[in-house]
Amino acid sequence: MAGLQQTNSEMILLSWVRQSTRNYPQVNVTNFTTSWSDGLAFNALLHSHRPDLFDWNVVVSQQSPVQRLEHAFNTARQHLGIEKLLDPE
Repeated sequence: MAGLQQTNSEMILLSWVRQSTRNYPQVNVTNFTTSWSDGLAFNALLHSHRPDLFDWNVVVSQQSPVQRLEHAFNTARQHLGIEKLLDPE
């Protein structure tokens, strides 16, 4: 049963992500798995803290989920020094 519950740290992190992405109606983060698969949550999180890095509307309207994930990971690496640890595929 304990394995099925989120830890307090996970709940805090999830709450922070929700707060950070609340102004993005296309984004609904409810968990750490499926909520991230379309790439919108990663991009919204980046954009909410650094809107100067890219045009949100272009990312939402013109890219596939894999392209959005690549965009988020590449933007994080190039501008924030965060290494790419996941493969969009």
